[in-house]
Amino acid sequence: MLFGDGFVLRLVAQRLAEAWATGLTWPMGLQGLAGLVLYGLVALPLGLKSGFLVRQNAIAGPLELGLDALRRCIAPALVEEAVFRVMLLPHPSEAVPGDRWLLWSTVSLVVFILYHIALDKTLYSGAEAGLADPRFLALAGGLGLVLIGLYWMSGSLGLVVLVHWLVVLAWIYGFGGWARLGGAALARRGHKAPEVDR
Repeated sequence: MLFGDGFVLRLVAQRLAEAWATGLTWPMGLQGLAGLVLYGLVALPLGLKSGFLVRQNAIAGPLELGLDALRRCIAPALVEEAVFRVMLLPHPSEAVPGDRWLLWSTVSLVVFILYHIALDKTLYSGAEAGLADPRFLALAGGLGLVLIGLYWMSGSLGLVVLVHWLVVLAWIYGFGGWARLGGAALARRGHKAPEVDR
């Protein structure tokens, strides 16, 4: 068997179950809000000054916006958080020593950044998405640090998914993400592209 006695699969399943079962509470919501504010205070000035983030309004009609937002909640937010936070990081209930948690946090962050480089070279190849751009990687790395911290404090999959999703939506619809991820290419394939105001 690839995983020996199945320990890795059992551990991943246990982590997913515990993270899913850790529901959102008001204190967690405040932690998430603080994480968003902290990230925004650093990412927005850096992203705008470097030219990677560009102010825009790419809001489509309500139906298109709702469907696209739901899709982005599933991927990238839910999928990436399940993999890069929940599966790779010990759940707080595991009571892992701090040095081991720091090691796994570093691994998680590095793999998270490498994943975005791989996405840029495969799924978004030719779309000029910029996911391998050092400016994007710095922003993604900062978000990864915030999400690691929130997961360490809460152990909640829901919290990190929500924060990740809100950041993705802000980028897609307010700061140039729609154009970078190939909004025009989507329109050519029959999907309605929203108007972009610069």
